[in-house]
Amino acid sequence: MTFEKLVTANITWTEASVPYSVQFEDYYFSSDDGLAEVEHTFIQPNQLMTRFAQTHAGNVFRIAETGFGSGLNFLVTVQHWLTHGQPSHQLHFISFEKYPMQWVDIKKVHQYYPQFKAISEALKAHYPLLVSGWHDVWLFEGRVRLTLWFGDVLKGLPECDASTGSLVDAWILDGFTPSKNPDMWQPTLYQQMARLSHEHTTFATFTAAGEVRRALQAAGFKVQKASGYGKKREMCFGQLQQRRKYSSKAPWFARPTPVKTGDAMVIGAGLAGASVAYQLANAGWQVTVLEAESDVAKQASGNLAGTVHPLITADWNLRSQWYLQGFEAMLRLITPWLNQQQVVGELQGMVQMLVTKTSLERVTESLQRVGLPAELTTFLTREEVAQKLGTEATASGLFFPNGGWLNPPSVVKRCLQHHNITVRVKQSVENLVQSNPIKNLPPLWQIKTANNRYQSNIVIVATGSLNEKLNQQLGLPIRPVKGQVTHLKPTQISTALNYSVTHAGYSSPCLDGAVSGATFEAPNMSEHTSTAGHQQNLDNANQALPHWATASANSVQGRVAFRPTTPDHLPIVGGVPDPKWMETSYFSQSHTHVVYKYPMQRYQTGLYVSNGHGPRGLMSVFLAAESLLADIQGTAPVQPLSLYHASHPARFAIRKWRSGK
Repeated sequence: MTFEKLVTANITWTEASVPYSVQFEDYYFSSDDGLAEVEHTFIQPNQLMTRFAQTHAGNVFRIAETGFGSGLNFLVTVQHWLTHGQPSHQLHFISFEKYPMQWVDIKKVHQYYPQFKAISEALKAHYPLLVSGWHDVWLFEGRVRLTLWFGDVLKGLPECDASTGSLVDAWILDGFTPSKNPDMWQPTLYQQMARLSHEHTTFATFTAAGEVRRALQAAGFKVQKASGYGKKREMCFGQLQQRRKYSSKAPWFARPTPVKTGDAMVIGAGLAGASVAYQLANAGWQVTVLEAESDVAKQASGNLAGTVHPLITADWNLRSQWYLQGFEAMLRLITPWLNQQQVVGELQGMVQMLVTKTSLERVTESLQRVGLPAELTTFLTREEVAQKLGTEATASGLFFPNGGWLNPPSVVKRCLQHHNITVRVKQSVENLVQSNPIKNLPPLWQIKTANNRYQSNIVIVATGSLNEKLNQQLGLPIRPVKGQVTHLKPTQISTALNYSVTHAGYSSPCLDGAVSGATFEAPNMSEHTSTAGHQQNLDNANQALPHWATASANSVQGRVAFRPTTPDHLPIVGGVPDPKWMETSYFSQSHTHVVYKYPMQRYQTGLYVSNGHGPRGLMSVFLAAESLLADIQGTAPVQPLSLYHASHPARFAIRKWRSGK
């Protein structure tokens, strides 16, 4: 899935400081009393204050809204939630906005409502980059989750999961009137509402237009009219009468059955394993991490520095979207730790040099087609690159103001410093077997190492590329690719870089000097560094930054690690399917386009994987960990369905089957 260029809201202001949409030639809210309008039109008809105080399925109350606008509905709703909602429960507020406001305009609205100052400031601190697609914001220590879809609501709704733990409890149909905004008020809107609702789901909207009421009724909603607010004569509200059965368009990617909180075993103490262990521990799981080496972060997660920045592709495809969401997930977790000096690194900016004609053309096309905001990246001339870095540069580039570098071992160790996590080193897993289930109890996983045996309700495999036997057992097409990095002492560089930088490789400050890397050597499986590898790293650095690295290849040190890569350069994240069941239910028959005839995917209960993060692990593992937690606990996914499918463990086998190969 590719994304269209995002257009922000074109706003003028009335004398009463009410925002007016130039695009829709309409006001965002009433000039009389915007708050009273929200209460009358959306809060009361949906009975939100009463429902907030009740117990909710999965401890989550979910609201979906069309038209985020200035966020006024969100402010009012969150205020009620913090006042009336149960402290242990979460409000999940999903909003779709085709023309998002710049924060400066949102701030102008919010300043007139000082009672919402704390909510507004929390939102400001996490307001996402204005880029098309899905963005998650977590506020008030997880009590509030805001999912923003920037783009067409009719494209966003099909990206939402309709499994039991993801259904909407109440709809806020806002946006502009059907006559001003006919593209939104289409039959698809109401059909998607019904797909994403349960039998107790309510809705409320400011309009009582006949075509809206009839379309809601046709989708299965009971519709009632009521007096509108202020000058609006009528509005309507209602409830879904009966949930219909909906067939999945991709049953082979259906989500696994949730598992109740208990014990979890994570195999691998690198970035992938540590990040998922942290998410599970934070959610109340007792987690044991098994590591084959003598200490954590010894393999690909052991480098002195790794650069972090979003991936720019010409069409802003699924890879760009994955790594942007992964970048945002990294910022959510790591920024507070950096501020408290609990991890090592800097996220004050970084430079991506465009050292080839292809990279320059790709970025130029992306900037024109996608329209990336300056908060994400800005183009730099060669002279501006040199000025940013503090040394001579040979190419133009991009500057990422929120990018930078991190020390992976410090991140791994911080993730594992949780009272619910126990780490066992020198535990190379030799065998992983599921025991026969006891009546009324889920099966346990039996894990055998060279000197111990373990068992657990769930197992997450995050071993990277080096446990070939385990990867084969899980059917994972993980390919190890050797990478060598070069360590440079302060005396071996002409000047300290102001920012980390990528070129044909990368060069970055680190705790004691700098690091340059990294080679891509496949199928070379030697664990030893080579002078040729150091020479390649130094050549790449000096071609981009002449005279910066002053060392010779035979005078430096470094390290070797093996990246776990996949054929499509996206990670493998999720529940591990049952291969024998897939063979019988899918692969033994020719693929047909009549999708509803196929059964939902069956998984090996309690077995999950996070692997294949490749050279961009720091921009990937944290999103993967959030995604796994959602799968394990049965809560709403943390990414759109297209991304969930693109990272699914069964995708390679399914593609092969569907292509007839």
